[in-house]
Amino acid sequence: MENQTNLLGETMTGTGGANPFADDVINKTGSISTAVSLHFAPGHRPDAADVSRVASLPAENTTFSVSHRPKADEGWLEILAMGLTYDISGLAPGVPAASAHVEHLFGLDASVLDPPAEALRLVPGPHLVAGSTLLPVVRILAGLGAELARLPGLLAIGWEPARSLMAPAYFMSSVRAWLSGGVFPSLGLTALSRGDDNVMQSEGLKLFTGFEILLEPIAGEKAQDAAKLASRVINQIVQAGVAEVSSIQDAQGRQLTVEFTAERSQLRVWRKG
Repeated sequence: MENQTNLLGETMTGTGGANPFADDVINKTGSISTAVSLHFAPGHRPDAADVSRVASLPAENTTFSVSHRPKADEGWLEILAMGLTYDISGLAPGVPAASAHVEHLFGLDASVLDPPAEALRLVPGPHLVAGSTLLPVVRILAGLGAELARLPGLLAIGWEPARSLMAPAYFMSSVRAWLSGGVFPSLGLTALSRGDDNVMQSEGLKLFTGFEILLEPIAGEKAQDAAKLASRVINQIVQAGVAEVSSIQDAQGRQLTVEFTAERSQLRVWRKG
């Protein structure tokens, strides 16, 4: 990848540039599909006018406007936020948008999607394809999701990179807190599951760092306690930056041991029992 300037006026250095660690993150996240999905009861999807009404409301974190409005039956809009454009598809009276398979639920029960909901899908615009995984672009995407959570009849919000689905209030509060300088919503924008040998592993962290974490278990440790520590580790890494992975600590301030796998796609984290 050659050196290029993104829409934020920042220089992205390609492979072989001055910051190989940052290059590695960009290269590994470039193939991730970055999208927010908004789920509604069948026959209750909003239309372009509903989105325009939300855009006219006072914004909590992310002000946006409708920058292109094609014919209604096309079912999509282009919206503008902080100089960047995003596309929202699946609007009525067009056909619903396809949504990714969901594995992790936060703040809601699976019954909310029975019968199967109809979705809208929000993605970075075509001009952002090369930079759709850059953190400023992702932060705006999350902020737009929080603003659009005010659409009438919304049942749930999905974050595609983590295959997660959240209650609207849960998504709004956690994302708005993060964008205002609070903790990263590790249970939502990422997710956790138990893998082989009870190792706690993340899903969706790769979007922000270029790798996932594997938290090694301690004998007799409760899954809830391991999940709390994994969430803490994820927050520290996202907030401090990937260059600080060697400095992560537990809640008592004790240093954790970390080691990348050979291909640097996973970061192993462990402690003494």
